[in-house]
Amino acid sequence: MVESKLIEHAASSLEELMRAMIEAMVDAHSADPELYELLATEVPHRAEGTRDFAVRLHGAFRLAIGSRAHQLKKGRDLDKLVFVATNMVESLSHAALFRRPPRLSLGAAKAEVVRAVLAYLHS
Repeated sequence: MVESKLIEHAASSLEELMRAMIEAMVDAHSADPELYELLATEVPHRAEGTRDFAVRLHGAFRLAIGSRAHQLKKGRDLDKLVFVATNMVESLSHAALFRRPPRLSLGAAKAEVVRAVLAYLHS
């Protein structure tokens, strides 16, 4: 999913890419959010499985953000930037789906996640 979005948005701006990545992360779990949340919170996971996913996600984001470094402020440490951005996207995407307030639509929550991630990337 992440790799296909990277390919699909290879020529896109950083903003368009982040929007597509966040949409994909949320949409991947929205078909059956209750089941996904149950699996994520109640079923024991192997540490290696979680770590493998994190490494793959970090690598994909590093490639995507690194190729758009000209859109960022100079002097930013790419590995630190990618570490924080990757965790922001993953964490906030899950929160948008599973823990948003009842009066906040999924679309509005995704838009706020995009805004937060881009604010960090451009800071």
